[in-house]
Amino acid sequence: MSESTREKLRAFVLEKTESAIADLTDQTHLFENGILKSIQVMDLILFVEEISGQEIDVEGLKPGAFKDIDTIMKNFCENRDEK
Repeated sequence: MSESTREKLRAFVLEKTESAIADLTDQTHLFENGILKSIQVMDLILFVEEISGQEIDVEGLKPGAFKDIDTIMKNFCENRDEK
């Protein structure tokens, strides 16, 4: 599941960005670098819920939960049974 999920997440980011991205890595800060805008957070949350099959507790979100693709994968898409 992880690699296809990671690829879907990358495609989502590339589709939603209004910035020119020369080099998007899984460690690129999505909001800090202006790749995504804060107004797109809900779209990102809904997309992550869709690809992970899990509802995200938005009330329990901590700052930086959507910092980059690696962080999103770690927080919401990997080892869901262990959380």
